[in-house]
Parts: sequence; C-alpha cells; structure tokens
Amino acid sequence: MSVAEEIAGRLAGGDVVVIDGGTGTQLQAEGVPMDDVAWSGRANLEQPDAVQRVHEAYIRAGAEVIIANTFAASRAALEPAGLGGRVADANRNAVAAALRAREAAAGGRAIAVAGSMSPFCPIAMHGRNEAGPAFPSLADFREQAGLLAEAGVDLIALELMEAPGYGRAAVTAAAETGLPVWLGVAAVRLDDGTLGADPALGDGDSFADLVSKLVDPALAAVTVMHAKPDVVPEAIDIIRARFAGPIGVYAESGDWAAPEWIFDGLGPGEYLQEAITWVDRGAQLIGGCCGIGPEHIRLLAGRVPRTRGES
Repeated sequence: MSVAEEIAGRLAGGDVVVIDGGTGTQLQAEGVPMDDVAWSGRANLEQPDAVQRVHEAYIRAGAEVIIANTFAASRAALEPAGLGGRVADANRNAVAAALRAREAAAGGRAIAVAGSMSPFCPIAMHGRNEAGPAFPSLADFREQAGLLAEAGVDLIALELMEAPGYGRAAVTAAAETGLPVWLGVAAVRLDDGTLGADPALGDGDSFADLVSKLVDPALAAVTVMHAKPDVVPEAIDIIRARFAGPIGVYAESGDWAAPEWIFDGLGPGEYLQEAITWVDRGAQLIGGCCGIGPEHIRLLAGRVPRTRGES
C-alpha cells in the first residue's frame, strides 16, 4: 500500500490527519531571503538544505503530510525572475529536499509528500498588470505536474485556486499524472459580508460559485487554505454542500507585505482552539499556511481530536 493510499484509507475511516505549516514563511523566519519576484521559489536553487530543515522540523512536530516548496516554482513564477531555464531544477530540488527530510525525520511513520502547484506569479506579488506576466497556463501546469510526478511526490496539492480558468487547467494537469489531487481554495470576506475569492487572483466569483466550478468527485480532497481563520467555518459548509469527500483546512495567520510575511497572528494555543472548531465542523486534514510554524503544528498534532466526533 502506498503512503497516499494509507492516508486515503485513514480519511475514509474518519481519522483526522495533520499536515504541515507554511513552508515559504518558515524559510523566511529562519533567515532565508525571499525573492522580490519568485518569493520562496529561489530557495530551492540556492538553499535546498534550509528547505530540508524546514520539512524536518514539521515532521518532528508531528506532521503526517508535508508539502514541497513548489508553490512558487512554475515557469510562470520563475521566468519573470530570470530563472526560466531552471524550472526543472527548482521542482526536482524541492521534492528531493522533502524526500530527504522524510528519510531523516520520519522515524518509521508514514509521511506523505505533496507537490504544490499554484497560480503564483508576479500578479500574486504586486497585483494585476495587464502588460505584465500572466497566470500559469495549462502548458505551465502540465510541465510542473510532470516534474513533480517524476520526482516522486505522493500526491499533488493545488493551492490558491481562485479563478475557474487557471483552476480548471491545474486540475486537468494534475489529474493527468494519475496521482491523488487535493484542490485548495481560499476565501475572503467581501464588503457585502459574503465569501468570495481574492480580487487580485479571482474573476469576481462568489466562493460558492468558485467551488461549484472547480470541484470534481474524483478529487481526493478539497481544502480551505491561505484563508483567515474567521472565514473557515462558513467555507467548510459551502464546500460540504458541493463535495462529499474529505475536507481540509490550513489557514494563514498574520499579514503580507511583499515579499515578506508579517508574523503578527495567532499563537499556537489560539490557533489550536480554531482548529478544534474546524474538526468539529467536519474537517479531516488540519495544518497551517503562511505564518503557521512548527510549534503550531506540534500543538495540533498533540491536542487536536484525531477522529471526528472525538472529544
């Protein structure tokens, strides 16, 4: 049985699985410079040992799924930074760092390595510019998905899929690998009080409409990620009305001042209390995104209910 199949079996049985925290922001917290264009993607080329250390810290904290540092490693992310010729190296190095971390720190536990794909590009750093580089295309996603699969990831985690166009392209490319696919969507509270996609990354869809356009029964999970904790309960309910499979949450905490994260968010104990409410709401994959570090994950792994309905 593969580690991905083991995780899927646990989820089907009602278990709660702990995933890691933010990789890019933890690299920043440990002193790795964030590139003005490619954010954390450059670290795979210049500081792969630091990437490995971050993964090891999350595994030792209790994470059962780690997400490789490929969020900002597509051609659309790297080419504007002058790194278009090193897309393959960036993705292979990232996965190799995660696999080495698993070997070094798992201690016999089954740890899944997910490959991240996102729409990250200069738009995500600096806002929309019609004359500038665009979101990843289907060809970009296919290139990256193939690299991740060849490098040995156990599943593909699509992250920050905020528009149906590039979102469907990412789902298509990821599914073509034959690996399990998680769809990761974020939600923001709009001025009218409803949930929607980030205006910088989306097309004006409500969160409900976005989920409806992207969800497919073949997905291994749908996750609420890179969202503020206060919107998570409503987002879970919206997803559950449209998807029968496992739901996950890995929220952000803090603020963004490109290219760096501002660590002014919830402490580990405060984040744990939020996470317990998400499990009560039906979430089974629990971790963190930007601003959530190993100490948050350590507390989640030790204190969050590990089976739905557990008190």
